[in-house]
Amino acid sequence: MTAHPKTPLSLLVGLSTTLRQPVLDAMLDATTVAVVVDQDDLADRGVLTWRVLDAAGPIDAGEFTVGDDCGACQLIESLMPLLETLVARQHWDHVVLSAPPAMEARPLASTLVALLPEITVDTVTCVVDAVLLVEQLSGDELLDERGLALGLPDRRNVAELTARQIEYADVCVLANAHRSKAPDRLHNLLLHLNPRTTVVMADASGVPDGPVARTGLFNFAAAESWAGDLAASDQVQPSGEGVTTVLWRSTRPLHPARLNEALEDIVDNVVRSRGVVWLANRPTQRVRWESAGYSASLGTLGEWSDTEHLAECTVVATGMGLDPARLQSILDACLLTESELASLDWKELEDPFAGVLPQ
Repeated sequence: MTAHPKTPLSLLVGLSTTLRQPVLDAMLDATTVAVVVDQDDLADRGVLTWRVLDAAGPIDAGEFTVGDDCGACQLIESLMPLLETLVARQHWDHVVLSAPPAMEARPLASTLVALLPEITVDTVTCVVDAVLLVEQLSGDELLDERGLALGLPDRRNVAELTARQIEYADVCVLANAHRSKAPDRLHNLLLHLNPRTTVVMADASGVPDGPVARTGLFNFAAAESWAGDLAASDQVQPSGEGVTTVLWRSTRPLHPARLNEALEDIVDNVVRSRGVVWLANRPTQRVRWESAGYSASLGTLGEWSDTEHLAECTVVATGMGLDPARLQSILDACLLTESELASLDWKELEDPFAGVLPQ
C-alpha cells in the first residue's frame, strides 16, 4: 500500500493581523486550506476563535477555551485534532496556519514535528511592521499591558515576542517599508537577528514581492540551533547600516552583584542578546542569559559537568547605535578580578538573583 505523501504546512506569525492579511491572501490558492486563529475575544471571554477557509471562502469556525493555565499550551493541544481532520480529508495539498498575534512559532513547529507525522512544516513566515519594528524590539512593555497576553501566566514583553518570532522565521516579510526612512537598515537588522531568514519586501498594499509559502526552507535542526539559548557565534553578521552584533567571551566568572548593578548599562542600545554565563557564586551551574529591549532575564540550564565545555561566559548582543568597545568594557568590569579569583570565597558572595535562580 502506497503511503500518502506528507502535507506541507506554512506557519504565519506576527503581531499585526492587519499587515498579515495580504500575506495570508498570497498564500491561498486552489489547493490550500487555511486555519486562522484570532485572540480578539481572549481578554473578555477567555476564548481563542478559529476559522477554516480556502480560496472559495469560509468552511468552518469555532473557538478554543483558554483557562488560567498556559494559553499557548492549550492552543497547541486544541489545534492538533483540527489539523489532523483537515489533512485526513485529502482535499487540499497545502495547509496554512495563521497563529494568534502573541503566539511564537517555535512551540507550534516543535509540536507539529513531534506529533503530526502526516504534516511536514514547510515554511515559517513572520510579518513585521517597518514603522514599529525598532520600537517593538526596544521597549519593556508587557503583552498583558496591550491586552495580548495568552493567559494569566504570560509575562512576556513585546520585545521578547517580536525577537523570538523573527529568530525562528524562514521568511520575514517587511511590511510598511515604503513608510520607513531606513528600510535597508531594518533589512540588515532582521538578518542580524536571524541570518537564516529570507527578507521579502511588501508593496504599499502589503502584498509580498517574493515567495512566502511552500518554499521548502524550514529546517528543524537549524531553526532550533539558532533559536536556542546561544546564537551560533559562527553566523554573527558583520556591522553595517547602523546595526552591530557583538560576540563577548570570557573564561572568568561574573561577580553576581556587579552584574546586577550593570544590567541597565548592558542592555542600553541592545535590542537582543542571548548567551550562557558563569556566575561566581554558582560555580557548577550553567546560567542562561537573555535580553530583549530593556528587559534582561536569567535562567538555569543545568550543570557545566553535563556538557563538553569548561565553565565560561558567551554572549551575543545585537543593537542599533551600539558601541562594541563600551559593551565589552561593561561586561569585562563585571568579571572577577585576578585578586578576587585568588582570595574570595565565591559561594559566600551576595546573590541578587536568588529569587529567579534555584540553588
